[in-house]
Amino acid sequence: MAWDAITRVAAVILLDIVLLGGLIAIPLGLSGNFIILAVAVMAALVTKFTLIPLWVLAVMAGLVVIGEVIESILGSLMAKRYGASKWGMIGAFVGGIVGAILGTPIFPIVGTIIGSFLGSAAGAVLFEYIHQRQMEPCLPAGFGAILGRMLSTIIKMCIGLSIVVYIVIRTH
Repeated sequence: MAWDAITRVAAVILLDIVLLGGLIAIPLGLSGNFIILAVAVMAALVTKFTLIPLWVLAVMAGLVVIGEVIESILGSLMAKRYGASKWGMIGAFVGGIVGAILGTPIFPIVGTIIGSFLGSAAGAVLFEYIHQRQMEPCLPAGFGAILGRMLSTIIKMCIGLSIVVYIVIRTH
């Protein structure tokens, strides 16, 4: 009987560590919410859907997908709100991806975040400059791209945190 209690405590600690890792991965531009969702699916399967029902998993999956869609378009939409054309919007999207990729090897954890933010701004400014051939109207588009990236990260963190809180409450 003592081993059952030890096994349960070890499983809960491992669960919490992986959930924390998922939350940390979100601002790094990694798939933290998918990690958290995978943990929820495993916990549901192990407990035969008694702790986390199937319908809750479906809601969680929907929230994760919504977060990814928001992240994909919010930087571009905010760049547009600050004056970017379609070129600036495309630049914000492409720049965010390229910046994250380039920032990761330079400084693995923080570089990904900084790279995606700066890449979004640089992409919006560069593509807008190529389109307009003037620097002054391009800078607000870059600011909008950074703002959109920040907002999407906050939204995804809220989604991830709400799922983590639900899992922790149900499993502790």
